Amino acid sequence: MPHVTLVCGGVLAIVMTLLGMNVTRVRTQFKQFVDPAAPPRKLYVAIRAHGNFVEWVPLLVVMLLVVELAGASKTPLWVAGIGLLVGRVLHALGLLTKLRVAPVGSAFTWGIALWLGVWAVWLGLS
Repeated sequence: MPHVTLVCGGVLAIVMTLLGMNVTRVRTQFKQFVDPAAPPRKLYVAIRAHGNFVEWVPLLVVMLLVVELAGASKTPLWVAGIGLLVGRVLHALGLLTKLRVAPVGSAFTWGIALWLGVWAVWLGLS
């Protein structure tokens, strides 16, 4: 059973849902229910925080699963899964608040993506 992917993927799905709910909340606040040509900044940022999450997380959860199913060691899998979660949450917080952590979140995500990609290739070739 791929426990690491189940736990990390489940938590990431919850975060994604919260980001999507935030988009709906802000759309309601501004009464903009279809994509406007020039959305208010707060709506644009909410859409991008959710969109950036969705652009990265699905593939990386699949990569986490593939590496886990290939028999990878659990400790580095947990590090990768938690690192992905931390990276995506930092990125979203950096966009949605005054905290300047979005670049840190991006760097975490890029690092985890590279790590999982190289790890998958290495496992596939060994």
